[in-house]
Amino acid sequence: MLSILKAVGSLLLVLGVLMLIVPLIDIAYGEPFSEYFFLAGLLNIGLGLLSSLIEGTSLSTLEALVTAGLGWVIIPVDAAFPLMLELRIRYIDALFESVSGFTGTGFTVLTPSTLKHSILFWRSLMQWTGELGFVVFAMVLIPYFYSLARTLYGVERPLKIESTFYRTALRLIAIYLVLTLLGTFFYVITGMSFFDAINHVMTTVATGGMSTYDTGYNYIFRHSPLTYYPVIVFMVLGGMNFLDLHKLFTGRIGELMRSEELKYYIYSLVVISLATSISYYSVENVHNIIKSLELGFFNTISGMTTTGFSIGSISALSGTTKAIITLGMFIGAMTFSTAGGIKSFRLMLIMKKIKHYTQSLISPSSMVREISVAGRKVSEADISAALLFFVFHASVIFLSAIIVSGTGFSFINSLFETTSAASCVGLSAGVVSIHAPDLTKSVIITDMLLGRIEYLHVLLLFALIFGKRTIELTHQ
Repeated sequence: MLSILKAVGSLLLVLGVLMLIVPLIDIAYGEPFSEYFFLAGLLNIGLGLLSSLIEGTSLSTLEALVTAGLGWVIIPVDAAFPLMLELRIRYIDALFESVSGFTGTGFTVLTPSTLKHSILFWRSLMQWTGELGFVVFAMVLIPYFYSLARTLYGVERPLKIESTFYRTALRLIAIYLVLTLLGTFFYVITGMSFFDAINHVMTTVATGGMSTYDTGYNYIFRHSPLTYYPVIVFMVLGGMNFLDLHKLFTGRIGELMRSEELKYYIYSLVVISLATSISYYSVENVHNIIKSLELGFFNTISGMTTTGFSIGSISALSGTTKAIITLGMFIGAMTFSTAGGIKSFRLMLIMKKIKHYTQSLISPSSMVREISVAGRKVSEADISAALLFFVFHASVIFLSAIIVSGTGFSFINSLFETTSAASCVGLSAGVVSIHAPDLTKSVIITDMLLGRIEYLHVLLLFALIFGKRTIELTHQ
């Protein structure tokens, strides 16, 4: 328990430091000082420093899972208080915005045009830090965190591209910063102001999607249409596996091209984008091939990479087009990326299993090859885990859609919205707003959190708790 408190305190220390950026931006822009963020920042830093005095040992797997779950609840709950007090809004609306921000979803119940620069930046910062993960930043910034929470890092970011988790965290932050700087440069030269560019690139590489405008990126697209191209590119990069991004940045193109998951990712992006474009042309009556492709590819790629930017009106689309984009959001992008959804790797395993099963029905067993990825055999346990995640993701989305539709929305719009929430996308069919019923907001908040931590972590936590209890019973 003490180790958990120390680890959570470390995460609050990082949150407190980030909160102090808000009043600094107020000073830079000569706008009213955000005293609640200042006080909350100092309080969280104080709690973090106090927790550092606790004598804690390295977290066990169970403790790491508990810490990860607590962190994803405590951080947005904590961050919602200064936002509520600063904007004088209801707590549930501040909590909705915080959960949407830190989970990288991008839904908003606020009106960006009424917000000062510091709060606009805070919304982007929530997504930028939340999607890479507080654990990654704590691993680098807090000296004792590595020895305390290596297991927690394995739960949050089960990926090692260097010899140690510490070096991996450093490399991930470096890749993230390079993407952010490159994106800012290209966004500026294609027409965005520097403030808009830094905010939008933070939410692009984080596949978050919050914007500085009431109508989102659509406003920028109308005024600076050339930004379409770098935004598309950085959405695709944001949805890529960090391991593949590392190969890209280190020039290992041959290895990158052999990535099976990357192939599935690109193929699914192209196929579903073409399907959406056809729907724009034939169902939405956009009788211009170039315009249909422009709309279809952008909105589908945004949905599949779970970024959440859009051009045109999503709420005005037919059920057919919404259904295709919903499928894309359900699939998502690549594993070990900032994106949500079931991920291309799980889709690949499921498709390989279907192919394997079909072949086994029509061919002798000696001719049916084992399922493998990158030359390595895939165990039945891995395939079962992928199928289980698929079932849980679909079940949560469907049940949530039933509840949301019961609050007065059509089922297709409810299904679109809950898929967007559970896959941490942020595209909206018009359900999410400041005026949405509290029950709807609560369901969406739950979906965003479940989608961000992924259901298998919850199942594993229950399994470990149950297993521990079973061991205790067998020894009595």
